[in-house]
Amino acid sequence: MKVEFARTGGVAGIRLTATLDTEMLPPEEADHLRHLIAAASFFDQPSSRRSPTQGPDRFQYRVTIEDGDRIKTVEVDESSVSGPLQPLLDYLVDSARTPQRKKRT
Repeated sequence: MKVEFARTGGVAGIRLTATLDTEMLPPEEADHLRHLIAAASFFDQPSSRRSPTQGPDRFQYRVTIEDGDRIKTVEVDESSVSGPLQPLLDYLVDSARTPQRKKRT
């Protein structure tokens, strides 16, 4: 399973990105990532979810997951993040901030 993540926006406008491949992660971490994706019902999420009230300093998230023949991209702003999706986004933000995890493909 491959995951492409980007967070844009925010006050400073700093872009965070991560590319993860479960084949390249330690087994426990790969299992944790798969669990977060399943718990978020990622492949059942709408492709885009935006808040009706836009703010200039809000974060925007873009996540693309490829799992075999399934490929899904979800774009969501921070005020529209659902409860089940939040732990996955938190994990991906942490991955983007950790240098050795930024590129594992």
